[in-house]
Amino acid sequence: MDLSTNIAFAALQFIYGAAIGSFYITTAERVLLYFYGKKRKEGTKPERLKKLFILPSHCPHCKTTVSSLHLIPILGFFFTKGKCKSCQNKLSWIYPVSELFFGLVVVIFFQMTGSMGFAIFFPFLLGHLMISIYTDANYFSLDYENLFFILGFGLVCNYFLSEELPGLTDLFVFLGFAGFYLTLYLVYRKGIGFGDVLFAPVFAFLCGHPWWMMFLNSSYLIATIVTILSRKKGESLRGKAIPMGVFFSIGLFFTYLSKILFFHLGIEGITIDESE
Repeated sequence: MDLSTNIAFAALQFIYGAAIGSFYITTAERVLLYFYGKKRKEGTKPERLKKLFILPSHCPHCKTTVSSLHLIPILGFFFTKGKCKSCQNKLSWIYPVSELFFGLVVVIFFQMTGSMGFAIFFPFLLGHLMISIYTDANYFSLDYENLFFILGFGLVCNYFLSEELPGLTDLFVFLGFAGFYLTLYLVYRKGIGFGDVLFAPVFAFLCGHPWWMMFLNSSYLIATIVTILSRKKGESLRGKAIPMGVFFSIGLFFTYLSKILFFHLGIEGITIDESE
């Protein structure tokens, strides 16, 4: 493809990623509202699930429906000058930042992997990780139903990334993590939530061997740094609650990024060696 075609293709990829990001940031906020917040007892569970997908986008302050023009990813935020046109309340920067991030991830990851399938499905995995981050950061709770989506999209992404199905080694990784975290939960319940017992083995399973080490180390390293930097002056770290679901999700993302970098550079190295 020529340069103009490549630019147009990258632009379409970016728009696709930004649109997925816009959908998931809204979904994450609605999950908090209808399943953890003030409206968690409003109607039946199926009715609340329905609202996640069919309720028109609206201002979180005055509930005014957002116009189609203002729903355009990233640009819509600036069209409104970051304020609701009806009540003039400021809108959060998390909207355009999330949309920008998702768009860049799709473009960059496609350029690095050359896999359209991976670029298409990875933002869905990323979106469900975002939901986990939202629920755990705000309520120290991990949405168990969300884990099935993470596992499903993760397996699809793994296939497009390596063109291989999970093997026996990956199963051993899952069982090892499950045994370790379950033992830790039974012995020291105050130090770990049951959500971690479920999520950590699945995340490690998606990473596979030996990448589970990258996942584990990055998750706890980031958790330690953030906890130390965010604590109040003189506050002890002992007994401090840490939403590990947040850092497991971040660790999983960085593990995927590391795998892509490793395999991409490795493929280039092999190509050079064979040509000599």
